[in-house]
Amino acid sequence: MHKALRKLAMVFFVPFTALCLLILAASSVTTIYYDTDQGADLPRFGAQNYLILIVGAALFLLAAYFLTKTHKKVLFSIVLIAEALLCLVIIFTSDAVAVTDGLTLDKIINAFNAGDYSSLEKGGYMFVYPFQIGYVAIGQILADVFGPSNYLVFQIINLAAILVSVIFLHKITRELFEDDGICEVLDLLSLLMFFLYSYVTYVYNDIWSVAPGILALYFEICYLKKHEIKDELFAALFLGFGCLLKTNLYIALIAMAILLVADLLQGALTKADKFRGRCVMSAAFIILLVVMALCPLKLIGNVYAKKAGLSEYPDGVPSSTYFAMAMQEGEGEWGWYNGFNWNTYAEADYDPELTGEKAKAAIDERLSEFRERPLHAVKFYVRKLLTQWADPTHISLRNYELSMRHSESKSAFAHSLVYGTWSKIFQAVMDVAHFLVYFGVCIYCFATIRKKSLDLPQALLILFVFGGMLFHEIWEGSSRYIIRYYLTLLPFGAYGIKNTISFISGLTKRR
Repeated sequence: MHKALRKLAMVFFVPFTALCLLILAASSVTTIYYDTDQGADLPRFGAQNYLILIVGAALFLLAAYFLTKTHKKVLFSIVLIAEALLCLVIIFTSDAVAVTDGLTLDKIINAFNAGDYSSLEKGGYMFVYPFQIGYVAIGQILADVFGPSNYLVFQIINLAAILVSVIFLHKITRELFEDDGICEVLDLLSLLMFFLYSYVTYVYNDIWSVAPGILALYFEICYLKKHEIKDELFAALFLGFGCLLKTNLYIALIAMAILLVADLLQGALTKADKFRGRCVMSAAFIILLVVMALCPLKLIGNVYAKKAGLSEYPDGVPSSTYFAMAMQEGEGEWGWYNGFNWNTYAEADYDPELTGEKAKAAIDERLSEFRERPLHAVKFYVRKLLTQWADPTHISLRNYELSMRHSESKSAFAHSLVYGTWSKIFQAVMDVAHFLVYFGVCIYCFATIRKKSLDLPQALLILFVFGGMLFHEIWEGSSRYIIRYYLTLLPFGAYGIKNTISFISGLTKRR
């Protein structure tokens, strides 16, 4: 990266480093857990188990040291097989079913297949949350092929998405650092992502959307390195599919567009050959990314509007209600979902203008409170950040427990994963993994700043994660939404861990 662009990148890289240090510090002294048998997501801060954290981290570093010394080429295959087997065990011992929004959408899918589109009418779920139409459309196809409410199919797709995500995280790591040792550490780290495996039974679009998001970022990295048109086309294709499932991936769209502009500036600053051609291509690719991210959802929405006999597809609850909800707090809640958007829309008789006015009034009231109590405002946003980013479980065990309330499983393993020994093991492994990832990320950040080694592909992922940090501070919060960003941090965590191992190894040799 040209030095001028590298200096500009520090605008987000330095605060990103500071926030990662804050998360690392919090993870060193506390952990987040969730009480069972609750009606809402209520993150709790608990004391960190230092013995488990220290011993677990030491054992991981020791294992990583020997693996990076021997360079076992079969490691990646072993990791994928182990992860697939663990996911299959969780699926077939749990007999998990759809719950909450997943259950609501499952009922809507079946209703649509029966010709009932009432949920698109005023007051219906899809009228309030029309962005779910991509998931519903895919769900209808699955129901036609495999039968209605076939949750096993949804879970097998989760399994496939998890494996694809791990495979392409490995490929991203290789593209970013071109180092076998770092890739091996990444593979070992992925084995500890027990939150991801716990979500394999989750009937919803979160895990489905992670894989196309990672694929889009991978191909964008390839384009930034090689400037092959096919890579950008694949990036646009997978971004479009990911946004169809989960509109939170618009943050990836923004990061990719910014890096295409940066790539263009890089060409201008280095006086690259065929610069004019690259200008045209970059502009065309940015337009393509925007079209692929935004248009499929609108086109599908128009199709369903015609099926439902509507003049237009619903706009949904105004976004201002999300911003207002993001500033509210309650028991164990700092800007997380509390029903404000749905309730306010209903109270206003689904009038978007009146709803917007109510949301603006709530925002103004909260801003007045923050102005009067600035320290409380700081505390609020720090706690909101930490409940999302310092949660090693990403609400996985809590959501697993929620689905098991309605399961007919008699498995001792499934019961233990909710209330017993396996629950404690999963929590401990995730605590250790979370600490290691942010420790490695901080090492990467310090090394990058010191060596001035940031390049465009690395900047893409860092900007994506930093954008997620900012967005979920002002939007509805949930540590479940952080999964895609946390996974994107794994290559940088692997880099930091590998360099730590090399540093310790060097000190040992000198003695």
